Amino acid sequence: MPSTRDRLNLLRPGKRILAPVAVIASLAVALSVVLVVLQPRSAEATVFSAGMTPKTASTADPNAAELGVRFSASQAITVSGIRFYRGAQNTGKHVGHIWTRSGKVLRTVTFPRTTSVGWVEAKLAKPLHVKAGEQLIASYVAPRGHYASDVGGFAKRSTDGIVTYPRDAGVYSYRVGKVPHSVWGHSNYFVDISYSTGSQPTPSTSATAQPTPAETATAPPAAPAGDGSSLDLPRVAWWGGPAYYSKFSKAAASGWTSPSFFPISVFLGKPGDAPALKAAGINTYMGAEHDGSPISTVTSTGISVIAQDEWSKSEVGNDPRVVGWHVSDECEMGSSGCSGNTENSRLSSQKQLAASFQDGDGRFLQSNFGNGVLGSFWAPNTMSQFVSSVDVTSVDKYAYTSPQVDGIIQQSSYWPKGKNPASSSAYGWLQDRMASYSGSATPNWVFVETAKPFLNEGDSKTIAPNQIEGAVWSSIIHGAAGIAYFQHNNSGQCGTYSILDCGSALTAKITAIDAQVQSLAPVINTQSYKWNFGAGLDTSLKVSGGYAYVFAMTDGSTGSKTFTLPKGLHGSVEVVGENRAITPSNGTFTDSFAAEYTHHIYRIALN
Repeated sequence: MPSTRDRLNLLRPGKRILAPVAVIASLAVALSVVLVVLQPRSAEATVFSAGMTPKTASTADPNAAELGVRFSASQAITVSGIRFYRGAQNTGKHVGHIWTRSGKVLRTVTFPRTTSVGWVEAKLAKPLHVKAGEQLIASYVAPRGHYASDVGGFAKRSTDGIVTYPRDAGVYSYRVGKVPHSVWGHSNYFVDISYSTGSQPTPSTSATAQPTPAETATAPPAAPAGDGSSLDLPRVAWWGGPAYYSKFSKAAASGWTSPSFFPISVFLGKPGDAPALKAAGINTYMGAEHDGSPISTVTSTGISVIAQDEWSKSEVGNDPRVVGWHVSDECEMGSSGCSGNTENSRLSSQKQLAASFQDGDGRFLQSNFGNGVLGSFWAPNTMSQFVSSVDVTSVDKYAYTSPQVDGIIQQSSYWPKGKNPASSSAYGWLQDRMASYSGSATPNWVFVETAKPFLNEGDSKTIAPNQIEGAVWSSIIHGAAGIAYFQHNNSGQCGTYSILDCGSALTAKITAIDAQVQSLAPVINTQSYKWNFGAGLDTSLKVSGGYAYVFAMTDGSTGSKTFTLPKGLHGSVEVVGENRAITPSNGTFTDSFAAEYTHHIYRIALN
């Protein structure tokens, strides 16, 4: 997502940062530890010595991560423990795992709590017998990040003569509790095993273990879908994807932790419209009209609800598809009963509202924001605190339809001077602004209008269907964690609930947009890479299932644009959903963008 590169200073305190060790400035000389042992030993051994220390004991990355090492042995061994190097800032409860390459957990351990800096070891309750040539992964969880790491540490294999850590043995995952497969910069995360040799039982630890010796490996194992282990590029800051919702039991029970789920919502949906809206691709109501129908009128269709305060807790009950509470709408502007003439008094109201919903019922808290996103009059000093008061945010500024909104957007010091705000790129910009208030740590959804959104301005407009599509994809390119449609309409040309009331063509268009978004949810729900494809482009680069995906629009211009591919991407470029392909030449390809709202999605097989 090149547009975020200059926006975020990823080294500022409190900011979520890139993939492990992206903040380390130099590529250290590779460790090549080869300690040949001529005789098998029955005494306990480790691959790394007690005196081996990292150049970076505590990285600047504050993200929880599962850090590991891939290993195999030239003869049968018994693994008795896992060890890792703990820097002073690597705090919290540390849990270790030994995995098969396919992700089966063979052993789990809890490390002793300590304040000491250095190697920490946890013994397995039951030693693990490993066959010669079997390839496994040992890892531990750094719950608050700041793990040890040396870039270049596994540019070559390391071995003590029995156990081998191959090239690119250091692996990581930001999905804690999932087998780590991602590799960055040949990094060594200082994870090690303790083991012994001698008589071993015959049974294998796993029927899925690979027989090929790890010493021959020149690349990490194939990553599962959604794991971007094959591009050696830094990552953009990220809120963590669907795993974020695992801490909310209702959302987790309703499938929100699935990589295939991407929230597409309507604001204050009509309960009776739920079946038709579901058919159009809507999976969430951000607020449901309280018209006398039970909440189950919506949830029984499989649609989730973020309930507003019109619904009592007794009416909502324990319905698992009521996944959250809509706390407030534009509180920073004085709405939702947020009183006071100062931003601090309105912030106090926001915090009181949030506290009134917090009762441990397993539901997340969500608020929508408006003019505060501009960083100007309404909340110039407190927007970060408004955002941090809830678990999920959204933003609504209707740039395509409201000339008044266009005017105040241009008054923001953050808006690019001379750029037209009545464009798809404004919606991506709104996402960037919201991410700046949380350091990209909070999932934010972007509102897109689907008609004339209850505007009373004489020169207001109705959004065109292609503009809806452009706004949706600009938001996603910039990292939106969900889309919220404002379907209410006062154009006088059709009904109030525009998605269903304003003609079959509009319904079909929104259905098609939603279908494409949902089909690509496993890709959208991964962390993006940082890469500048070229001038005039607005892009997001992701990897899933053995393919690189490029979501692309322009900076508002039109015509032919040239893409420069990162190293390793040079195969045929499939244009997703358009029944065509492009053959790159010398690492570049060119495509055309007919309008400022045009988007293309490119898919390239990884080598």
